[in-house]
Amino acid sequence: MKDIIMYLISNVLSEPAFLIGIVALLGLVVQKKKFNEIIAGTVKTMVGFLLITTGAQSMGMTLLPIQPMLQKIFGMETQMADIGGAIGASMAVFGASATLIFALGFLVNVLLARVTKFKYIHLSAHVSFFYAGLIAALLTVGTNLSPLWVTIIGSILLGVYLTFTCAYIAPLMKEVPGGEGFTLGHSSSIGCWISAKVGKLVGNKEKSLEDIKLPKQLEFLRETTIALSVVMTLIFFIIALFAGPGFVAEKVSGGKDIVTFSILNGLTFGLWITVIITGVRMMMSEIVPAFHGISDKVVPNAVPGLDIPLLFPSHPTSVIVGFITSLIASLIGMLILGALKYPILVFPALIPTFFTGAVTAIFGNSTGGRRGAIAGSFINGLILIFGQALLIPYIGGFEPVMRVLCETDYAFFGPIIGWILGVI
Repeated sequence: MKDIIMYLISNVLSEPAFLIGIVALLGLVVQKKKFNEIIAGTVKTMVGFLLITTGAQSMGMTLLPIQPMLQKIFGMETQMADIGGAIGASMAVFGASATLIFALGFLVNVLLARVTKFKYIHLSAHVSFFYAGLIAALLTVGTNLSPLWVTIIGSILLGVYLTFTCAYIAPLMKEVPGGEGFTLGHSSSIGCWISAKVGKLVGNKEKSLEDIKLPKQLEFLRETTIALSVVMTLIFFIIALFAGPGFVAEKVSGGKDIVTFSILNGLTFGLWITVIITGVRMMMSEIVPAFHGISDKVVPNAVPGLDIPLLFPSHPTSVIVGFITSLIASLIGMLILGALKYPILVFPALIPTFFTGAVTAIFGNSTGGRRGAIAGSFINGLILIFGQALLIPYIGGFEPVMRVLCETDYAFFGPIIGWILGVI
């Protein structure tokens, strides 16, 4: 029985597409849909979700060549981030604990949604899994607890995190176009919250980034795919130019000149955002009605917590501005740490910088327009770099994955939890 349970946790529940599919399936069954509608709705939900996650992951991977180019510009040792190697190294140490905390933490989330007023169920399983790994690392490194107690306490902490991050983001979603019917289940939550609050203080939501007027000749840039392709081509080209055409051809692009290299990467970025847009349309037409079907029986009035790429199609300008602003802030933070001779060398993790920068700009823009978007995503970038530097001493063997995937909640809450565990 134990082997069967572990198999289900490791191979079914830990796969986000299966989790989303199960929710859709049960919701459609509860609604007493016809057999063909149940199958069609479940498949469309899972395929849509896979389009979103594959598009998001691949879009993030497209950014990785920027890292060695920036390192060259700043005179650092150059290396390409190895996502798979980092995850493998970290999960070899904490994978077993993380898996149990992930599964039990989700149950705690459902229980809290059932018995409290916080009716939010976090459905971004990949986010939950890596946060479970962080909690396992913090408890293992920072305490003398047995594996059993690490699992018990870790599951409670994860369940509370999943519930309340969804809860404090939910009211903010009312201000965000495209955020109807769900809250965010993502580890950028504290950055989004801060950005929304800062946006109210410094900006004017009537002056939205998305409403910037373009000359008639540039109206074609209103289309998300075209705009992101063109802008990312320019970003790649400018960075490659400063890094040096010779270096890029030899170390980064596989021999391609910087013009070809930049255009291909810009177009590839546009390709993946188009995949995400297609997935959003396919999944959202099925998952929200299906979720409400099951929630009426299990957790009445529950709201699903879903991933941030669902918001990207409605906010293309905020996505780019947020990424660039968070990246600049993180690079400034890196230079400050160097000037202070901080003993741990950190470099902006590009995939988290893109995704958290993008979504914090969306929330800043929703409450404070252009200034809110820039201020919020700039603060997000500082949290990412300073938080990563403060977090690493507390997590032992989980360091490799946090160097490449440290998002705002890891960088903000992680050092706080680590410090508290050290004090008690």
